[in-house]
Amino acid sequence: MARIAAVLAMIAAFGSAGAATFAPGEETLLEVRYLGFVAGEARIAVGRPEGVIWPVFFEARTRGVAGLVDLREHLVSYWDTRSRLPRGSELRAFEAGDAHVDRARFDRGRGEATFVRERKGRRSEKRFPIPAGVQELTSAFLWLRLQPLAPGDRHALPIISGSRQFTLVAQVRGREEVSTPGGKFRCVRVDVTAPMSGPGAPRGDISLWLTDDPAHVIVRAAIPFSIGEVVALLTRYLPGDAGAAELRLRGAETSAPLPAAAPVAGPPPATLTPRAAAPGP
Repeated sequence: MARIAAVLAMIAAFGSAGAATFAPGEETLLEVRYLGFVAGEARIAVGRPEGVIWPVFFEARTRGVAGLVDLREHLVSYWDTRSRLPRGSELRAFEAGDAHVDRARFDRGRGEATFVRERKGRRSEKRFPIPAGVQELTSAFLWLRLQPLAPGDRHALPIISGSRQFTLVAQVRGREEVSTPGGKFRCVRVDVTAPMSGPGAPRGDISLWLTDDPAHVIVRAAIPFSIGEVVALLTRYLPGDAGAAELRLRGAETSAPLPAAAPVAGPPPATLTPRAAAPGP
């Protein structure tokens, strides 16, 4: 189940992507199913900008039958709206009693990445070179959501995950109509090949269904495993405030620093608290 949460963090980035299609305050809620049963829920939200850096938050937790195993993930990706590249990320995870924190920072000028892991009172740090334009898994999907995504399109992106580097390939297969608890949507289907290893890694392409409009909101995702597949379905979507975001960008500096890393203060919360829907007219 821990791998399921990690993969959902990756695909959930399609719920929040860039100044032309999203804005601070945007929120996406997903229901997660495994073998036909409700297994968890996920929330993606765009936070308050710090200059040109927009924090994109992802939270996930198990519930239903899978709730017997307590798994919680809280990921924030610091996305540079000018370069469309990540400045860094932080993951706090609580997996059946085991808590750890992973932090990544990217120095684009030096072409260097720093990866730090804190677990059971121990801290490890790695530094290694990275190519220009490299993305994290989450930011790669932010970048892809900004593309036209016409049937037949193919994109290949360099990816860094921890200290491992590989190429992600996304192919737009066609248009389909998809029904979810949040409604029925006209979508484009994108199949993603992302080489991942380990006993809990996906066994095949990850399929995504995104709204067939400039927003490209995630509606459905299917992740195959050795036994069954995980399916994420949209339950609610709230747009952000694009006007306020544009005003912030006009006065921002490209050299804006990352916010300071928050101290580790225990595992992520056990419940997800969605933003209240805006009142009707």
